[in-house]
Amino acid sequence: MLVRLGKADIPVYAGQGFWLPFECLHALTITPDTRLHQLAVSPRTQHPLPERVGHVVLPPLLTAGLMELGTPTASVLTAQQSHHIQAVLLDQIMHLAPTQQLDARTQALADCVACAQTGQPPVSAAQHYQLQALTQLTIAQLQEYFTVRQLRAAIKSGKSRENAAVAVGLTPGDAESLYARYASTFAS
Repeated sequence: MLVRLGKADIPVYAGQGFWLPFECLHALTITPDTRLHQLAVSPRTQHPLPERVGHVVLPPLLTAGLMELGTPTASVLTAQQSHHIQAVLLDQIMHLAPTQQLDARTQALADCVACAQTGQPPVSAAQHYQLQALTQLTIAQLQEYFTVRQLRAAIKSGKSRENAAVAVGLTPGDAESLYARYASTFAS
């Protein structure tokens, strides 16, 4: 998954956590075979939550609480039990320390994503391998996702499919082919 902040796409891969504070303008690019677990906190909360955006280390107690609330047996929890688990989750969230510094693996992935956005090949074979290992995508597939995202944005801004195709550097036929393959993306 990629979190778009401004003009940067920040990769988040399996096992990583990412904190987005209230009113943080962002977009998510969710790649195939991605399972995303989100926890939304009410903006009415009076608790001090992290104000910075970035990757976070997920405390085991936070992960366990999320798993407990997300299981089919969560429906048998009493309201009091559910509120208690939510209070523990909130306590764990208050202690998160978001960072925008990327570890070596995430930085290599971010570099590969930046290359894909500009249509460039990865800097090294190791970088491409890192992309495939963490996302199960090739650079060509990632480039296609970025093209689809641009095409969708152009169409949503009011351009015809033909003009949107030209705007992203595609022939109308290629754009129609992409549009047909990603019809579910355009429907949302």
